[in-house]
Amino acid sequence: MGRKRSAAAAASADADGDTLTRRQKRALAVKTPYFAPKQSSIPHLDADLSRLLPQQRIDLIAALSESILEDPAGALASTRTELSGGDGRSSKGKQKDATDDDGEAKKEPMYHKTQSKVHKLLELASLPSNGHDAHAARLALLSLLAIYQDILPSYRIRLPTEAEMNVRVSKDVKATWDYERRLLQSYQRYLQLLERTWEEGKFGRRWSLDGSKKGNSQGGPPTTLAATAILALSALLQTCYNFNFRSNLLQIVVRQANHRSSEEVRSACCGALSTMFTADAQGDASLEAVRLIAKTVKQQSTGGRGSKPVHPDLLNTWLSLPLRVHEDEAAAAKLAAAARAKKAKKSQMDRDNMEIEKEMKEGEATVDKLELAKNQADTLHAVTLTYFRILKLVAAANEGEGTAPNSTSELLPCALRGLAKFSHLIHMDAVVDLLAVLRDLLGNASRLPPDAAIHCILCALKTLRGPGRETLPVDPKEYLIPLYNLLPRLGVAAMESGSGKNATAPDGPGGAAGDKTIEAAIQCLDHAFLQRRELSTARLAAFLKRIASASLHCPPHSATPLLASARQIAARYHSSSSSKIDRMLENEEDVVAEGMYAPDAEDPEHSNAHATSLWELSLLRYSVHPKVAEHAAGMAEGKLLKLPAEAPGKIWTLMGRHAEEAFVRQKPVWKKHPLDNRIAVDAGASEGDRKKRRRKQRRIQNQVRFITPRRTANWHLL
Repeated sequence: MGRKRSAAAAASADADGDTLTRRQKRALAVKTPYFAPKQSSIPHLDADLSRLLPQQRIDLIAALSESILEDPAGALASTRTELSGGDGRSSKGKQKDATDDDGEAKKEPMYHKTQSKVHKLLELASLPSNGHDAHAARLALLSLLAIYQDILPSYRIRLPTEAEMNVRVSKDVKATWDYERRLLQSYQRYLQLLERTWEEGKFGRRWSLDGSKKGNSQGGPPTTLAATAILALSALLQTCYNFNFRSNLLQIVVRQANHRSSEEVRSACCGALSTMFTADAQGDASLEAVRLIAKTVKQQSTGGRGSKPVHPDLLNTWLSLPLRVHEDEAAAAKLAAAARAKKAKKSQMDRDNMEIEKEMKEGEATVDKLELAKNQADTLHAVTLTYFRILKLVAAANEGEGTAPNSTSELLPCALRGLAKFSHLIHMDAVVDLLAVLRDLLGNASRLPPDAAIHCILCALKTLRGPGRETLPVDPKEYLIPLYNLLPRLGVAAMESGSGKNATAPDGPGGAAGDKTIEAAIQCLDHAFLQRRELSTARLAAFLKRIASASLHCPPHSATPLLASARQIAARYHSSSSSKIDRMLENEEDVVAEGMYAPDAEDPEHSNAHATSLWELSLLRYSVHPKVAEHAAGMAEGKLLKLPAEAPGKIWTLMGRHAEEAFVRQKPVWKKHPLDNRIAVDAGASEGDRKKRRRKQRRIQNQVRFITPRRTANWHLL
């Protein structure tokens, strides 16, 4: 039929004359339409990768990535092509002979198996296979990362069992099973390649005497390829935590989140964990990660074999956990889950129905509220247990009963921040124990680093502000006295050995970022005097005096938010105790008071702050920093803060970033040129006004003077 159609087309073309193009005539001669699509082929697909040029490898990676994204199912499957020559033999002369039923020789065709495109891209990502081209390996790893992030589903794939494989199914179901099996196999190979690449280069490389590269076990920085591998694992954990092989990903990322040789690797792994904690809707992945981190902290605290010091950044990832279930609600959820599991054990039909319902929920991506409550309860239990373990170790070390490792003391501020965030979810009995431990820690506050001590006070004040905490027999004075004694240490927090590693004051030797001690102190003052009513005017005056004294030796980015907090406190209690607060803003000679001010008193009520004045404000008004001078003058004049723009927390965030970036804000002052004294004339002015303006302009122009610069004796060139 095709021949008749082609002959008819040729006859009509001859009848019409030379109306066909040369391309159309060539297509009719070979009996194929000229519009037939050209078969797409990838260059160098079957070539030896070690013999390709670097640019050819890069072009091959780009072509393979584009082809895989266009057809993922076809890219995962290998192809088989028949090898045939002109005489029926293969190109290499290798062909098997067979004998049919009549005894005649029958030639069996030979086939050439072509690897899948994903397999080829995996070979390009491996150094031994691609001719040790590190740049091509990095590009291949990143290309595979983008591919898997695009094609992986957001649910776990369950491969069919042997019984299911023996059942006759449709062609579409069989194709789906094959695609999922190939996808899991290729993804597993990719994860193994990433882990192997990281293990080979995590300590860098060194040259041996024979010229070969070997791993360096001295704790050096990782290679670029190894860093790319661990960053790819972190990116996979952020987006594919609901897919298969999640446990493998978590074990690698949690282990490397404690990496101390490379800050980039540690921050990437900790960021991936924080992102996963925030995005996990069901809570099962977060529970698994929390248990791994808790196990790591327990091994360090007990001094287990192979234990390594835990970095505080790893424990700070728990602050991203969106825990919302109280322990009482969690207990009810556990009872409901246990009752449902007990009911399912009675009959096989109930168990089958539960499995079917579970698979349907996974496919629909719905959130089971009972399962979520159970997961969050287990997560909260693991988190609080780890926090209490750290607190008790440090408390025992302060009392002299034992020695806590230095790394455990570094984790104390992290544990206190976490307890302050999740204290409203803890049971009341656990709250009482927590306050008792914090009281014991603050009994020896001088032995604690400033950041740890200030976070102890913040955790206690936040815990007392929780629901139902008003009935607790706890006096806030037990935590306000340590806060009063810690305020003078704020300015030198980064210089002390305990906080020199973690506190990061921009102008101190502790680092170049923001000092978390000042931020915690601002929150403590807010919980102590703004969110609750302080009845003791003597304590209030003592705190205002101590804040003003601490602002003198603090850097500007720390003194400004402290002064803003003092202004807030003075503004709130100004109406009730105007005589007490205003008296401190007067001259000491005009103040009539009994006794003298005791700045070294431990109890703020015994300092007799009413007998002195806030003379520190007169010095701070002439500070070199304009913000410090502005807030000191505002407090002395009794001006209110312009909230929320001048909130202490916002001021601290803005000025801390400016100090970290060495940014100095300057207000531009535009000076007028002495010759530019022209006065603009309004278009709508009357004629009389215009004449007056012209006369004034002429009078000013006559007063222009030309100033001759004085001689400087070239002192500026020395």
